[in-house]
Amino acid sequence: MSAPDSTADLYEVLQVSPSASPEVIEAAYKGLMRKYGSDPDPMVREQRAHLERAYDVLSNTSRRAEYDRSRNGAVVAAPARAADPPPVKLGGATIVQCARHPEVQTALRCSRCDTPICPRCLVQTPVGARCRDCAQLAKSPVYTVKGPFLARAIAAAVLGGVAMGLIWGFASRNVAGIQYGGIFISLLLGAALGFGFTRIMEFATNRKRGPVIVTCAMGGILLATGIQVLFVDGTLFIGSIIAAGVGLYFSYQNLK
Repeated sequence: MSAPDSTADLYEVLQVSPSASPEVIEAAYKGLMRKYGSDPDPMVREQRAHLERAYDVLSNTSRRAEYDRSRNGAVVAAPARAADPPPVKLGGATIVQCARHPEVQTALRCSRCDTPICPRCLVQTPVGARCRDCAQLAKSPVYTVKGPFLARAIAAAVLGGVAMGLIWGFASRNVAGIQYGGIFISLLLGAALGFGFTRIMEFATNRKRGPVIVTCAMGGILLATGIQVLFVDGTLFIGSIIAAGVGLYFSYQNLK
């Protein structure tokens, strides 16, 4: 493994502005070290060495001042840095500069790496506000529907829609009251549709969730409704609309 590059800009290594406060520098260092983790890969170990050298210099007031003078090509000694003002608090959180937008003061931090973020660069996720780097991590497997699972979801929606549509249509033609369907019966049918498709999709996709699963379930319910309408001479009764709407709502709430 090669030694850390002494010519690299230490601020760029830590991905902060030259005017970043000590709090921002510390948060950036901890976040990046957490990001690289303890991977034994030589390239990762080299990157950690760069981070450690940069933080070792920039976290020390006198060494940082000396580095700033050499970085800016100063010939004469610069005046001593004024003491940093006491940090401003907001609801118990320290207000610091955003790591990406140093001109913005913020009390927000990434919920994963603790890097200061502002409303301009935060990404809202199901587990809280995160910086753009952490938000690009892989989605939870529960919400990742690709390949075989996507094929199974589509197949389950089609087969389930056909099966439920045939049952619903046969009942509409032969059981008194279902064809026209009062409010109570329509609500029961809708709840049955939503519950049935929730279980079908869970069984077919190993309990996955998310927009893809919801879309497949809704498509199956609409397919079942269309088949039921064919059984009653193509007439779309208000009861069928209510039942389909309730089924769509239940499936969305259960699978989103």
